[in-house]
Amino acid sequence: MNIGSVQIPNPYVLAPLAGVSETAFRMLCKENGAGLLYTQMIDADVISTKTRNGVAEFLNIQEMEHPVSVQLIGGEKQTLVKAVHAVEEFADIIDLNVGCIEEDYVARCTGSALLSKPELLEPLLSAMVSATSKPVTAKIRIGSDPQHINGVAVAQLVEDCGVQALCVHGRTASQQYAGRVNWTIMRQIKERLSIPVIANGDVTSLRKAQDLMKNTGCDGAMIGREAMHRPWVFNPKPVDMKQQILRYIDLYERYSNRRSVVECADHVFWMLRDYPASQEKKNVHLIGTIPRLRRFVLRLEEPAGPAESADG
Repeated sequence: MNIGSVQIPNPYVLAPLAGVSETAFRMLCKENGAGLLYTQMIDADVISTKTRNGVAEFLNIQEMEHPVSVQLIGGEKQTLVKAVHAVEEFADIIDLNVGCIEEDYVARCTGSALLSKPELLEPLLSAMVSATSKPVTAKIRIGSDPQHINGVAVAQLVEDCGVQALCVHGRTASQQYAGRVNWTIMRQIKERLSIPVIANGDVTSLRKAQDLMKNTGCDGAMIGREAMHRPWVFNPKPVDMKQQILRYIDLYERYSNRRSVVECADHVFWMLRDYPASQEKKNVHLIGTIPRLRRFVLRLEEPAGPAESADG
């Protein structure tokens, strides 16, 4: 898959997980085989006011992560253009979020609110495309609610703006993350567009990613919430969960510029999902230093058998 001039080595994509997709997490996903990484969603109002050094520190993208897509959210054209200029040095691809369902962003007429306002979306995307030589992409949902499923029309508008790839979450904004993903609309979108389309929604393994691409005709599959618990979901081989978690701690200690024990512990807790409850997993939140966090993980008893491979 190519997005503009950017070659993506495989079709498996890490979603822009708010509050999750920090540097060490992205690096672990990359080590396990993710073809394209997204940063977490970044408010254009915030990033556009930072100095170059401030942007570099905020993004904290490491060389081994590339290709990386920096995702922006915003609803004001000039601010988005400034944000594009701020991040383009560090990004391979720049994405506009047109699917966020958080109330604060919807109230500002950003994210999924733009699905029902194509007259506002078009100038935003056109301005972003004109502002940079880097590929610009967009991530949408299929509509605002079941009575207003306009994903095909929005997708065509997006392509007409010069966007070079599209990611489609196969739910409406009102569904949030519940209910069935609509493969039919994603297939219709792919059939109408000439640019690459990445399908998103309920992908919990590489096998399900492959099924989603087969059933929709899409060029790639994005993995989100499952990667939060299993960054090794991108790996086609069984892995040692404990070693993966310890690797995350090592990456966090080495590359994070926040050095937050709370943040690191949150990630470890999410990755402990498949350990039995008897392991007293919640105690990870009581730990006050990263070395102690590492010792906590080392003392864990491995679940029976190796961690399930991403094809399982």
